[in-house]
Amino acid sequence: MKPQFHTYKPFITKVLPGVLLFLISFLWFYFPGEYVLIANRDLALFHFSPEALASILDQPGGLLEYAGNFLNQFLRFRFAGALVLALVITTGYFIMMGLAALISHKKDVYIPGILTSVLLLGMHNYYPHQIAHSLGFILAIALLISLHTLKKRKFLFLALAVPIFYLVAGGFVWMFSLLVIVLELAGGRKAGLLSLLVVSFYPAFLVAACAALVCLDPFKELALRPLPFGADYGLSPWPGIFVAWMIICVVLVQLPIRIPVLKAFWMHIIQGTAGLLALVLVLHFSYNRKNREFFQIEKMAVEQEWGKLLEYTTEHPSRNLFGSFYTNLALANTGRLCSGLFQYPQSFGRRGLCFIWEAKSEILRRGSDFFWTVHFVNEAHHWAFESMIVDGFTRRNLSRLIQAELVRGNFKVAEKYIDLLGSAMFQKKIAKHYAGFLTDHGAMEIDPELGPRLKTHMKEDFFSEGMDLEINLRSLIANEPLNLGAYDYLMALMLLEKKVNQVREALPGYLRASGGKLPALLDECLLVYQITHPEEDISPLQVSASAIQRFEAYTRVLREYRDQNAAARVLYPNYGNSFWFYLNFVSLPNQQQ
Repeated sequence: MKPQFHTYKPFITKVLPGVLLFLISFLWFYFPGEYVLIANRDLALFHFSPEALASILDQPGGLLEYAGNFLNQFLRFRFAGALVLALVITTGYFIMMGLAALISHKKDVYIPGILTSVLLLGMHNYYPHQIAHSLGFILAIALLISLHTLKKRKFLFLALAVPIFYLVAGGFVWMFSLLVIVLELAGGRKAGLLSLLVVSFYPAFLVAACAALVCLDPFKELALRPLPFGADYGLSPWPGIFVAWMIICVVLVQLPIRIPVLKAFWMHIIQGTAGLLALVLVLHFSYNRKNREFFQIEKMAVEQEWGKLLEYTTEHPSRNLFGSFYTNLALANTGRLCSGLFQYPQSFGRRGLCFIWEAKSEILRRGSDFFWTVHFVNEAHHWAFESMIVDGFTRRNLSRLIQAELVRGNFKVAEKYIDLLGSAMFQKKIAKHYAGFLTDHGAMEIDPELGPRLKTHMKEDFFSEGMDLEINLRSLIANEPLNLGAYDYLMALMLLEKKVNQVREALPGYLRASGGKLPALLDECLLVYQITHPEEDISPLQVSASAIQRFEAYTRVLREYRDQNAAARVLYPNYGNSFWFYLNFVSLPNQQQ
C-alpha cells in the first residue's frame, strides 16, 4: 500500500485542495456572491486595438488594469464570471504553494495556499475589489518566486525587474519590495545589502522620476495606483489583512519549526480543518446580504424587468437610496407610482424619486434613467454624457447616448457612438440593434424605448433645474400636458411632501393625461381635501365609494386609541400602504434641497 500512497500523495497535498477551492469559489460567486458579478460587469468597455493599448501605457500599472478590464468583461455572464473569479482565486493558491515549498522545502504543507486563496475570496466579496487588484498581488508573489530561485546575480535581476514590474503593476511594486525585505531579513542568513537597498529606495526613485519627468502626476497618485487602498476603494479591512498574512506567511515558512511527526492522514485532517474554519469565518465576515439584495434590484432595473423587481422588493424592501430609486422607477414604468407608492419604504423623500445633481459616478450612471422615464430626453442625454466623462465608456451610458441621439434625429452622432459600442468586447449584438435604426427611421416609431419619446414634442426648450425636481416636472408638463409619466412623478412628489392642496389643483390636468383614471392614492388624497375644505370644493371630482368605506373603517380604528404608537401598530397591517396612514404617522426630514 505504501507505494500506492506515495504515488497519490502529490495529488492529495497539492492539486486536490486547489480543485476544491476552485469548486467552492465558483459555486459561491454563481449563487450567493453573484452580486459581485453584477456590480462589476459594466465598469468599462474593453477594446482590442493598438490605440486602446497605447492609451493605458501612459500610467504605471496601466497594463495590469488593462488585463483586469479584459477579465472583467466575462463578469457580464453569470457562468463565465464565476469561472473567471474562481480561476483567479485558485491561481493564488497554487502561486502561494509554490512560494511556500520553495522557501520551506516542505511539500506536504498546503495551508499557506489555502489561506491565501480564502483571503482573496474575502477581498472579492467586497465588490469594489477588482480582478486587477488580485492579479497585482499574485504577480508580486510570482516575481518573488523568480527572485528566490536565483542563486547569483540577484542585484542585476532586481535592477531590471523592479522598473518593469512598476510599469506593469504600478503600486504593487511596494508589495513586492516588502516581501523581498521580509524574505531577506527573516531568513536567518546575511541579507544582501545591495538587494535591500534596491527594493527599499529604487521604487521611490522610480516613482519620483516618473512624477517629475514622464507622467507629471502627483507623487502619491503614481505611488499608490492601482493598490486597493484609499478613498476610491473604500474602507475594507481585507487588503490589509491579506498583506499582513503574506508577511506572516513568508516569516513562518522560514522558521525552523519542528512539527511533531504525524501520519500523513492526520496532517491532511489538521490542515483541511484549519482551512475549512478559515473559509467559514472569512465568508461570514466578508459577505454582505444588503449588497446582494441591492445589486439584484439593480440588475432587474437595468434589464427592465419591472414586475420581477417589484416582486423582489416586496420580499426584500430596500432601505438603500438607490434601491428606493429603482423601486419607484419600476412603479412608474408599470403605471403604479400613484397607487403603490406607500407599499414600499420611502425613507428618502423626493431623493428616492430623483437624485440631486452631483458629479459622482454612482449618481450620474443611474440618474439618467429618471429623465428617460419622464421623456426628458435632453436631460437624460446630459446625465449620460456626464457619466461618460466621469466613468469612461460603459455599455450603459453609451446605450443611453445612442437612444437620445436617435430620438433627437442626430444620426451621424448616433452612428459614432454605435461604432464605438460595437467595437467593444461582447457588444456587437446591441450595437447591431441600434445600427438598424440608422437606415430604417420608421422602425424607431414601433420600438418600445424610442417610439414613445419620439411622440413627446417639446414646445420650447428650457434649462433643467438640477436641484429642484418640482420645477423640472412642471416645466415638462407645461411643454407636454399629456405627459403622464411626468404627472405621475409630480403627484408622487406632492404626496410624499403631503401637499394636499397642490394635489387637488393638479388633478384636472392629471385626469386628462390619464384618460380619466384616478389612482388609489390620489383618490385618498382627494377625500382628505374634501373633508378639510368642505365649503371650497364645488368641483365635479368625486371620491370613489370604496375609498369612503375604507376611510370610515380607518378612522373608526384611529378613534379607539389615544396613544398614536398603539394606533399605528394596529392600523399598519391593513392601512400602511394608504395615504392616510402616511399623512398621520410618517414624517420625513426636509427634502427641499
